[in-house]
Amino acid sequence: MVTPHGPGRGSLQFWPRVRAKRIYPRISFFCGKSLSAFAAYKVGMVQYSRIEIKGINKGKEIIRAATVLEVPPLYPIAIVFYKKIIYEKKKIGEYFNIKELPKEFKKDLKRKIKFKNDEYGKIVEDSDEIRLKIATFPRKTKLKKKPEIFEVGFFENLEKAKELLGKEIKIENFFSEGEYIDVTAITKGKGTQGVIKRFGVKLREHKSKKGRRRVGSIGSTTPRKVDWRVPMPGQMGFHQRTDYNKLILKISDKLDEINPKGGFKDYGFVNTKYILVDGSIPGPRKRLIILRKPKKAKKEILQINEIIK
Repeated sequence: MVTPHGPGRGSLQFWPRVRAKRIYPRISFFCGKSLSAFAAYKVGMVQYSRIEIKGINKGKEIIRAATVLEVPPLYPIAIVFYKKIIYEKKKIGEYFNIKELPKEFKKDLKRKIKFKNDEYGKIVEDSDEIRLKIATFPRKTKLKKKPEIFEVGFFENLEKAKELLGKEIKIENFFSEGEYIDVTAITKGKGTQGVIKRFGVKLREHKSKKGRRRVGSIGSTTPRKVDWRVPMPGQMGFHQRTDYNKLILKISDKLDEINPKGGFKDYGFVNTKYILVDGSIPGPRKRLIILRKPKKAKKEILQINEIIK
């Protein structure tokens, strides 16, 4: 039997291993030229064939896994203004305007936030950074009615941001096929687990004195404390994680091409536009995924028609 390999299990890079504060990500870093992020719902996984362009299989046809994400339109509902302080950015104002929002969506928005007027707040002219507060429209996916609200970076002028308020924005206006993106999501929750599953600690011998699924020692007698690096039982899963440089293979609204006969397992049918992303993505089905412009961008943009059959 092959020895299991889990290099990230005991890594201090993923620390502390605590539950995320909410079921969809909180993001503070954005980069790009215009709207820097978008939202999608995880549908499931498929296989596709492609011509490999690098490595030992260059020029050969290979089979790879891909993730299907449903991307209904988003609606900007507010502009948030930030001021740079020495070590952080401080929120100094917010301008809320949903006058042009569809009536059916206003009803869903009231499930999430309370507002009496369609417009309130002030515009701050001397801010260092502006962000758009975005609301999803999950009713179009037939998953649920209550929208999610989150902030995304916006790297154009204030007038352009005002024009977008209350209007529908689509993914093809900001992302394209062959582009690399960063994907952030909340992973599957697995509850409280022991050290064997949580950190990949080796099983002890069957004659071990105090049990097999434990660490041999939790530290020395002095100093009289347990070091924080010692593997201990605790929360596993439901953490915020980011995958860098995932390739967008396809953006399409041709649902017959992607929907199986009986729908995707534990999801159903895709009802709006979808994108196909190479490889796997954190999180279970139906969970909201945040797509961003890449932080560690690759220079080339691939010609997808040349590699996908």
